[in-house]
Amino acid sequence: MSLVRGAHQIGAGVNWIHGELNGVSRLNASGPFTFNGQVTGLGLADFMIGKPSAFTQSNEAVLYYRGNYFGLYLQDAWKATSRLTINGGLRWDPYFPPHTKTGTIAHFDPALFASGAKSTVYKNAPAGLIFPGDAAFPGKSAGNKDWMNLAPRIGLAWDATGNGQLSVRAAYGIFYDLQSLNYYIGFAQSSPFGSQVTLPFPPSFENPWTGYPGGNPFPVPVNSNVPFINNASYQTIPFDAKSTYAQQWNLSIQKQIGTDWLAQANYVGTGTVHVWTGNQVNPGIFLGLGACSINGQASNPCSTIGNVDRRRKLNLQDPVNGQYYGSISQLDDGGTASYHGLLLSLQRRTARGFTVSGNYTWSHCISDLANAELAVAGTNYLIPDNRRSSRGNCLTSDRRHNFNLSTVYQTPQFSGGAMRTLGSGWQFSSIVRLRGGEYLSVATGIDQALTGAAAQRPNQVLGSPYSDSKTVDHWLNPDAFLQPALGTYGNMGAYNVLGPGLIQIDMGVTRTFKVRETQSVQFRAEAFNVPNHMNPSNPVMALNNTVFGKIQAAADPRILQLALKYVF
Repeated sequence: MSLVRGAHQIGAGVNWIHGELNGVSRLNASGPFTFNGQVTGLGLADFMIGKPSAFTQSNEAVLYYRGNYFGLYLQDAWKATSRLTINGGLRWDPYFPPHTKTGTIAHFDPALFASGAKSTVYKNAPAGLIFPGDAAFPGKSAGNKDWMNLAPRIGLAWDATGNGQLSVRAAYGIFYDLQSLNYYIGFAQSSPFGSQVTLPFPPSFENPWTGYPGGNPFPVPVNSNVPFINNASYQTIPFDAKSTYAQQWNLSIQKQIGTDWLAQANYVGTGTVHVWTGNQVNPGIFLGLGACSINGQASNPCSTIGNVDRRRKLNLQDPVNGQYYGSISQLDDGGTASYHGLLLSLQRRTARGFTVSGNYTWSHCISDLANAELAVAGTNYLIPDNRRSSRGNCLTSDRRHNFNLSTVYQTPQFSGGAMRTLGSGWQFSSIVRLRGGEYLSVATGIDQALTGAAAQRPNQVLGSPYSDSKTVDHWLNPDAFLQPALGTYGNMGAYNVLGPGLIQIDMGVTRTFKVRETQSVQFRAEAFNVPNHMNPSNPVMALNNTVFGKIQAAADPRILQLALKYVF
């Protein structure tokens, strides 16, 4: 709804979105093995001798997730003077956590675990787990509502000279984010629904369930008396998780040069609060390399890659209930991120058949490790209870330098017979892209910390991680890294190794030939990567890989394309 009153244009609006995610999850129902080279140093060799580093299996699980979004806004565009316009507004974005039609949500509470409290919905559930229907659970929702998500914003536009050729704009606002329903599918993998289990270093490739209490537990029937299996994986979300929001601000100066050119300089900043990250709340505890007793069972050495589940935090705290818990990925809403960018652009509108548009961005993005899907596609931060252990340059999106230039030239309509036939109506276009590389993490490829954590990083022992030549065969210097000592994490930070950049030049030529009044033939010739420049992909980043530091792939070479189209 829009209302104009004098110098004010007042707007108000409301929107509501209902989302549904219905499906059957067969993730890991087939029982995949993992071979990561932990045994021999080479994944393929581990496979050939039948020594997997992990085996994972789960039930099929039915997904019926529902989500509602409601938003309300009020804004005013005020023409304060003939040269100054001020925009102000307020948006209300209350958070309604998703709910499930079938009750496929589990929640782990360490206080309930410590007190021995159990669910009344599933009688065999271990202490600490509750489900929809239990007294402490908020209905069938994944959490509690948050009604106080208020998002103000203000902006101004100023005609600095009064002739419309120099403008200054500035703005600030708060903007809330809403996770997709896909974020919550990890609940379907939790017991007793998916009952996903990961067995580190199963004793037998032929029968990975050898030695597992009761043997292969699958399929697991889901009812109130369902048995809960040992070492199951869980996703859990605090009931009062805060919504992610971003504070965004910008300053822009635009200047018209002559009659055809426009130059712009823009600064854009963003500070994101309550980034949803993931914490492993049931890690394996390193107990040393000597002989010891774990819950009454002798182990020599005490900590190995094969006894992570026996050394998990909850199993050491309470073996009776802790034996049922494997990995527990818990949402941590305390992450932050920041982005600062300078955008310069120059445009020439079409004049005498020639158009130019170019821009350059210099930016930097830093973030805690955002978790895409807690227990499925996501990754928890490296060191449990240490969010900063995985803070670094933004994954895939931190490109410090980005330059784009596009040009179009249209030949004029010549008056002479031959020139009009041969030279008129041709259009020549080009696009030039220069982009810096993305920042990558070096991985150990193996569990040197002996805690079950993924994506561990090595020690950097030389000042520079790169090879002197920095070629596709030697992008990184293997001598710059060492595997950490057993039971320790490496000293390398996250996402601090720069990958290759991109140089791309594309060109095209087109012309349309009139056949009749309503019929024409269009000819098009295009060349992608005109100089046939080799744009390498990222190098292999797993230190235990025999081709570590080498680049094994590249983007497309020069491609030529001709087309003829008849329009009628």
